[in-house]
Amino acid sequence: AEGDRRAVGVEHEGIDGEQPQAGAHPEVQRHVRRCLVDLERAERGAPEEDETIPGELGGVTRFVSRSDIRYVQAHGDYARLHTARGSHLVRIPLANLEERWHDAGFVRIHRSTIVSTRHISEVRMDQGRCTVVVDGDVELQVSRRHTRALRSTLLRLGDKP
Repeated sequence: AEGDRRAVGVEHEGIDGEQPQAGAHPEVQRHVRRCLVDLERAERGAPEEDETIPGELGGVTRFVSRSDIRYVQAHGDYARLHTARGSHLVRIPLANLEERWHDAGFVRIHRSTIVSTRHISEVRMDQGRCTVVVDGDVELQVSRRHTRALRSTLLRLGDKP
């Protein structure tokens, strides 16, 4: 793991007790830190954490577990997290959530929507158009552009024991 840290040129604060090298872009530093934490967790065999997100609903901030989120829709610079109990607005771009949650089973199905594969109960094909059904009650259109990637992701998940 030490060689991996040197290869990316950034040390992880907390693992090595050192600050990241000066001159690296802050967004790159955050991404590398997150990757190194994931690497260290995998090396220890630690289970993946269920991230908690603070979301707004009716002027009240509630904490939403990532595992409760069924799908996410873009709203400009914000994202709306949809759970079985309602939706919550967060000030995080959809692209950031997609990257951050990809390994947790979230996949893009449309330019404005990502969905948790854990919550997909059906995939329907009708006249070349694809639709996913989330938890048996919400239908979401899959764009033609994302249909092939969704199908291959679901097939890969189906091959796992």
